[in-house]
Amino acid sequence: MKECVIIILQPLPGKFDALAALVKEMTEQVCTQPGNLQAEVLLAPARNEIAVFQRWSSAEAFSEYLIWRSKQEDLQQVYDLSANEPDFKSFTLCT
Repeated sequence: MKECVIIILQPLPGKFDALAALVKEMTEQVCTQPGNLQAEVLLAPARNEIAVFQRWSSAEAFSEYLIWRSKQEDLQQVYDLSANEPDFKSFTLCT
């Protein structure tokens, strides 16, 4: 079954544009990963929120991506630019 992921980020004050640019670059990398069907960045500057929506061919493909992502240096940059821990939710797509 397909897996969908929503990640919500809240940038530190004055870091919205920097975090948005970093997340955009990272999302472009996501699109090249095996099993990725879709990855989009959603911006809400008025709420100081950046969201990432991802759709995967399976939970296993997403799990493999997480292992790969955890080893990338840019992940620490996300934490450094964020006010809070990312709010991370995954869902099985009902089709």
